[in-house]
Amino acid sequence: MDENTRLEIFRAQTTNVRELQSAWAQINRQLNSCILTKNVVGVEVNTKLLALVYCAFSEALFSKLLHTPHGLALAQISQIKSAVDSNGIKSGWQKCAELGMQRVQSNKSSHSQNVRKKLSELIDRFIFDPSLVRNKLAHGQWRIALNRENSALNLELSKEIEACNVVELYRRKHALDKLAAILEDIIESPNRTHHRDYWVHLTALEEEQRKMSRWTFEEKAIQLFKKRSYAQRVH
Repeated sequence: MDENTRLEIFRAQTTNVRELQSAWAQINRQLNSCILTKNVVGVEVNTKLLALVYCAFSEALFSKLLHTPHGLALAQISQIKSAVDSNGIKSGWQKCAELGMQRVQSNKSSHSQNVRKKLSELIDRFIFDPSLVRNKLAHGQWRIALNRENSALNLELSKEIEACNVVELYRRKHALDKLAAILEDIIESPNRTHHRDYWVHLTALEEEQRKMSRWTFEEKAIQLFKKRSYAQRVH
């Protein structure tokens, strides 16, 4: 890969991220409509579609991040991709944070070490490998997952597919967005924007996740019915 290819990939993934954001919004509207009409099948179908969009979005967003112009060296991008190939997407995020922090200068000797430690904790907590669930859904294992050889049931993945709901997907996407914003600042503007906005992004991530941890699907449904009732009274 050369610099021209990097730029082409960045532009392509920027477009893909934008399109996937639109797809997410559209499916979420359909999902809300199904909740309001108590269409149980529609809720399940649109939730799984939203999960597939989340998987695609997370991959496109990470690729966009890696190929940011004037950011990581081409050799560093190769290292990160190798980490993903060897140990999965979470390892790639960890390597990205490690290499990105090498670009940061600070008057405080502990800054880089503290940020790196915090990012490692957040990545370990919030970054999920979407490929397993995505592959199962894409290969027709819509409710019950099979093992790699398709020779037996995979009960663990089956439970994960069953537990998937819009509230959990929103929690995952929010964390993904905020972590990507932190790393984008480190890669794109390590000695200006990173220092200015790091605590803003970090605080927003942690505070919103605390709120989201108390969300339930049932509460989301109640809020939707309240909004519809209010809108009907107003009009």
